[in-house]
Amino acid sequence: MYNLFYMQAGNTKLEDLYIKWFNRTATPQERAALIQLLEAGATKEQLAPIIEKIWDQLKDDDEPFTLSDKQQLADKILKQWPAEPVVTGNTPVRTFRWGWAAAAILLLGASVLVGKLLIEKKPEQQKTYSVVVKNIDPIPPGHDGAVLTLADGQQIVLDSAANGVIGQQQGAQISLHNNQVIYQPRVDQAAGQPKEMTYNTMSTPKGRQFQLVLPDGSKVWLNAASSITYPIAFNKQERRVKITGEVYVEVAHDKTWPFIVQTKNQQIQALGTAFNVNAYENEEIEKTTLIEGSVKVNSTIVPQAVNSHPLSAILLPGQQANIDNSKQLLSIANNQSEAAIAWKNGYFNLENIAFDKVMKQLERWYNIEVVYQSGVPDLRFVGGLSRNMTLDALIRALRVSEVHFKMEGDRRLIVYK
Repeated sequence: MYNLFYMQAGNTKLEDLYIKWFNRTATPQERAALIQLLEAGATKEQLAPIIEKIWDQLKDDDEPFTLSDKQQLADKILKQWPAEPVVTGNTPVRTFRWGWAAAAILLLGASVLVGKLLIEKKPEQQKTYSVVVKNIDPIPPGHDGAVLTLADGQQIVLDSAANGVIGQQQGAQISLHNNQVIYQPRVDQAAGQPKEMTYNTMSTPKGRQFQLVLPDGSKVWLNAASSITYPIAFNKQERRVKITGEVYVEVAHDKTWPFIVQTKNQQIQALGTAFNVNAYENEEIEKTTLIEGSVKVNSTIVPQAVNSHPLSAILLPGQQANIDNSKQLLSIANNQSEAAIAWKNGYFNLENIAFDKVMKQLERWYNIEVVYQSGVPDLRFVGGLSRNMTLDALIRALRVSEVHFKMEGDRRLIVYK
């Protein structure tokens, strides 16, 4: 049913090689040439039309395309690069490379591109592992939704709210437009100040994400299990907000009007800037990543050592400030932009991420609880996967090792060996 795709006049070399790979007719030399092309610079934009063409032909097939058919197709693609470990020293370390050479089509309700995890392997240590998945229902991925808490305690659930005006606060109009909340504040024009500081809070439960335009025009994206508290109108001195969880901010430029983000353990000051803050309470390290502009990061932890200075750093684009609260350390990492905003761009970042950190991402996005029956597996990944996958499909796509998964009770994912 699936070997339907033929070479046509006008195809690019990339397209011809990809179709041969998909039909499993590619020779080892052609597979190597495909990988070389993609690793040399072929982009998602070049590959996506090829995959869409295959998807369109599948949709036009006279035979019904069932859920089982879709899963078989996804599995067929994924199995062409089976998982194999890399062993360094006495500890097996599974590292995986995500490349468009192994792009898979996950056809579980929509056309979704999935980055298959390729394994960097040593030929002398090749061994294939499989994932055991038991009793895992197709839990859907998270989606847009949030709760807006007004100053008087009133809560507005935004998941099902219709476009239009959804509330008023001290004369400020709050409206919803295409899953984005927008504020039009009322300001005392004579004084240039809000009449009083009134605060709202937007929060996303597990399994939700949302967007917000603040009263000054700054744009905010909230990841799952996150919140932002802000005034309905900023004062003249500064624009100050408080966040928990993970938030991406594009600050409306005004060099005379500082924009300040507070978390539990740090304060970030910007003028006109785009940056991402990861400050989940169940993570050991708070991370601030600068996408463009400039920010100053200050730790609010009081150093215990004599003559110690407060932890602070001014970031350049691409840099990430990592504040380890327990060790009272601040370190800087470079080239972190893409990884930091992967969630905003629709995929999980797995780049050099330990197994338990990956599971925390899944907990927040799928609204599940992960329980380790026999300890946390010593695994680390490279690459990424789409956030549009159902939970069972994502676990199949991971194909990590001899780790087993099963679902018990109310959304409890059990991990065992």
